[in-house]
Amino acid sequence: MKKLFFILIFCSCLVETAFAYDCSDFPVNPEIEFYSSYGSLNYDLSKTNSEITAIASQYGIMEKGLFASGLATVDVEWEISADTVGRFVSNYNICVVPERIKVYIGFSDPVIYVSKEIRKDKCKTELVIRHEQTHQQINKTALDYFLPLFQHAFYKIVKDVKPVHVANISEVDKASAELTREYNVRLSPLIDFFKKEMLKEQHKLDNADNYQYEQQLCR
Repeated sequence: MKKLFFILIFCSCLVETAFAYDCSDFPVNPEIEFYSSYGSLNYDLSKTNSEITAIASQYGIMEKGLFASGLATVDVEWEISADTVGRFVSNYNICVVPERIKVYIGFSDPVIYVSKEIRKDKCKTELVIRHEQTHQQINKTALDYFLPLFQHAFYKIVKDVKPVHVANISEVDKASAELTREYNVRLSPLIDFFKKEMLKEQHKLDNADNYQYEQQLCR
């Protein structure tokens, strides 16, 4: 009976050790690769004013007057993939740490819409195209400005997210997914901030004074 009691105590200690180990002091120094893209710009001349306005409302953009005949849209995409490795600390303790992380932040499907209702007016068509091209240039400039900020912030995120403890090598994939999910959760507010700031910059072009100036160019 005493022998059985001793075995139970010993097994209990092993389980307790496996769950109690703290991986927070384990060194984290992964290779981090950032990459980006502006996307491939396309022109759509097939829509009516009302169709373009409907698309604009989906993006939270509302042009006025002549420029309801044109629209510039782009989707912000981002993705994080992490390659991890399980480092044995003891037979019952494994720290899962990132070894290589790839981070993509960029644009997809940039489109300039020009209404087919104004295509017979060459001056207005060219004016709308230039206006929307300026919007797309603002998007590119904003991305160029924010990319170094994203990189700086992500390096800090990686340092702040601690390695994940597992008790079995079969749990490494699950821990890797947990790390990736945490990176995404922490980066997400910065992506949202980027989108809002990009929209603010767009509004600087879409103001009454600039509308009035541009519309006079075809008179």
